Amino acid sequence: MKKWLFALIPLLGSALEVQPWFGDCLEFHFLGSYAYSYFDKVQKGTPQLTSTFQSNVVSLGLDFSPTPEWSVDGDFQVADTTQENFNFRSIALQARYLWLDDIIGDKISLATGGNARFTNTDSLHDVSCPSHANFDFEFNVSLGKEFDASDAWAWRLWGFGAVGHGNRGSPWVRGIVAIETNYDDQHKLAFFAEGSNGYGRHTTVLINDFNGYAKIRQKSIDIGARYGYRIGVWGTLRFEYMRRVLAKSCPQEVNSFIFSYLLPFSF
Repeated sequence: MKKWLFALIPLLGSALEVQPWFGDCLEFHFLGSYAYSYFDKVQKGTPQLTSTFQSNVVSLGLDFSPTPEWSVDGDFQVADTTQENFNFRSIALQARYLWLDDIIGDKISLATGGNARFTNTDSLHDVSCPSHANFDFEFNVSLGKEFDASDAWAWRLWGFGAVGHGNRGSPWVRGIVAIETNYDDQHKLAFFAEGSNGYGRHTTVLINDFNGYAKIRQKSIDIGARYGYRIGVWGTLRFEYMRRVLAKSCPQEVNSFIFSYLLPFSF
């Protein structure tokens, strides 16, 4: 069974892989995504927004598994927002290790890893950018379980958690929980929730003097749904919608629409 059908779930804050299933060994996986989001208010923001804030983010990612146990991936982002003209936003690299794999008979799949992201200074002044500092570092863990129907998985549950710290400021934690269904290995539907919690000292967001979330006590919860359609050997097209249902010291009631394309290839 092609494991690339499981791989690479893009989220608005980070296009790095988070699921506890890796792609096929020695095969590359390209992921391109476009995310449009908008919001009208920043909770605890000053001065408050006077018009709708809009954000456009393009992310290009590449994943590779040199062995069945190791996965390396990275992404490159550019953004054009109300606060920032079209510009390079960030670049990241991640390495993960698969300790358990339920596809080959283990009870669950379990992966751990670490990543580093560089965000340019101009983007840190943009309140819609989720980065904490110029250099953000995270250690993460993900686990999941799939349930089969004939020769393909019918549905699965998985979760992801990370703890991070930038080159300044305070630490943060974030997590994802998701349930996914699969019909005929062609139609895939997912429902998920993503949350983050920063431990900075400040609760006020100075919109015109913003410098990342490193020192802000920020909290957020987003819920969303995703539909993916596999177009044979040409990859998978996906659409997802996310809505922010809880926000403290960050943009609130954010609506996000993400279009993505996943293509596996090898040489």
